[in-house]
Amino acid sequence: MVWLSKLIIFLFVSFLLIYMIWINYKVLNKFVYKKKISVVGISGLGLILAASFLDMISNLIHIEIENIINIFLVIGVSIFVTYLILWINCIVKVISTLNRNANNDPMTGLYNRKGLEKVFERKISTGQAFFIMAFDLDKTKMINDSLGHLVGDKYIISSARIIKNRIGKKGVVARTGGDEFIAIIENISEKEIENIKLSIKNGVSHIFSNQNTQVSIGYSKYTEDGITLEDLMNIADKRMYEEKRSRKERLLDSQENII
Repeated sequence: MVWLSKLIIFLFVSFLLIYMIWINYKVLNKFVYKKKISVVGISGLGLILAASFLDMISNLIHIEIENIINIFLVIGVSIFVTYLILWINCIVKVISTLNRNANNDPMTGLYNRKGLEKVFERKISTGQAFFIMAFDLDKTKMINDSLGHLVGDKYIISSARIIKNRIGKKGVVARTGGDEFIAIIENISEKEIENIKLSIKNGVSHIFSNQNTQVSIGYSKYTEDGITLEDLMNIADKRMYEEKRSRKERLLDSQENII
């Protein structure tokens, strides 16, 4: 019965070792770091397998090998436990990356719509007032058409960085469309919001000085303008487009005056 138990352990470790070797050479070829971690696990299992094999045949030979078995087993288990720790850390990093990718925009690193919704839910749970700011970049299509999409992407990324830096720790920013952004800002006055607007507009206008780049901005306040993210975004968008239309009208008036 004891010998049968030893045989079962030997077969189990053998199967696990073969499976790990197969995974290492068939699945992990594209993942160098994970492949190296797998080699650590294979080494540990190899020593454990050797120990279980020697233990299984120890009654069939007339050599004292108990110390050898113990050494193989201790070293093998230590190496395999190290492998498990490394592998768990690797899995945690993968899960963290997946969560980040699920909630963040890959181009700018800002939150996406899903991430924004989660932040909004956390903010309303505090019961404190906050602002929703909506941003829409001007001249994006013209830059894409005249300078190419790579330059257009640079325009979006640079604008995202400016918006995020100007808002700083006062809030969070999300990219909700091609050249559209939403920010949630708390613990701030309306005067400070206006100052942030001016700072962002100034920053965006200097990205491509020869392209007259601009950004239209509108904002709404929880709970004065609404209590849902959709309502607050709609009001902020409406005010943003009113600003955009007003700027275009002023531009047309100035051109007519010149004529």
